[in-house]
Amino acid sequence: MTAQPAPTDLCSDCGVTIEHHHGEARCPACFDKYLFGLDAGFLESYRKFGARSRLIVAETCLRGLVLESPEHRKVLAMTIFEQYVGAMNDLAGLFTAFLNRGHAPILRSFLEFRLDAQSTPAFFAAVNSVDDVALCAALGLPLPREAQTMYDHLDESEAYDVAVAIYHLVQDLRKVTDQGDAAAMALAQFAGQIGNAVIASDARWLNGGAKGLNPDQVAMLILDNRRRTFSVQGLTADEGAMSQVVAAIDTATRAASNLVFAYLQTNDL
Repeated sequence: MTAQPAPTDLCSDCGVTIEHHHGEARCPACFDKYLFGLDAGFLESYRKFGARSRLIVAETCLRGLVLESPEHRKVLAMTIFEQYVGAMNDLAGLFTAFLNRGHAPILRSFLEFRLDAQSTPAFFAAVNSVDDVALCAALGLPLPREAQTMYDHLDESEAYDVAVAIYHLVQDLRKVTDQGDAAAMALAQFAGQIGNAVIASDARWLNGGAKGLNPDQVAMLILDNRRRTFSVQGLTADEGAMSQVVAAIDTATRAASNLVFAYLQTNDL
């Protein structure tokens, strides 16, 4: 019979009493301290790779639209929409994590964030309800013109790059949220549906068919057990429309990258 390790009730870092567990475990305070120590490394890794990954997938799918069959085009279009939702979730999560950086590790806040009916409008409002000065201050960043004079550890070229990054960050944050509350709620709804949806080339097999779907649309099928409803949402696979979605992904990922770059540079991390 294999012996099982005895449960321990001490934090592996500070020794304070915690709940029973097997193996290494930290108390909440030590875990936060540990995660705070990872924030700079996580942000640099995210800026170099993670921030652009959704754009790479979306651009690859967009190029494939030209050559693929109609049904395959619909799959690619749906994937592009998914990458858009993911890019907006990442940007909003990163933005929210920076707002809360004094209270919680950025890494934890980012990973726990989800677009929903509360968080999505809150993100849009946090951007649109303040001027550029307050927006930069909330993120812990200077205004672009200040970036070239405030930081002794930055040489002239580095300070200029930071100023450019902050300028574009503000412009891109405004751009991705400029359609207001209606766009925020639509994004929240789509984010909530996409994980539980099934796609189909068409919905003619449904009882009575599906009204309002065009031949170039992919059908997203959503089952709502609570309301006992089954709905169909049509998403276009048109190349022009998909190009606009990819452009929106580019804007969101560029904003996320510039936010991280400016923060790391100004804090000499």
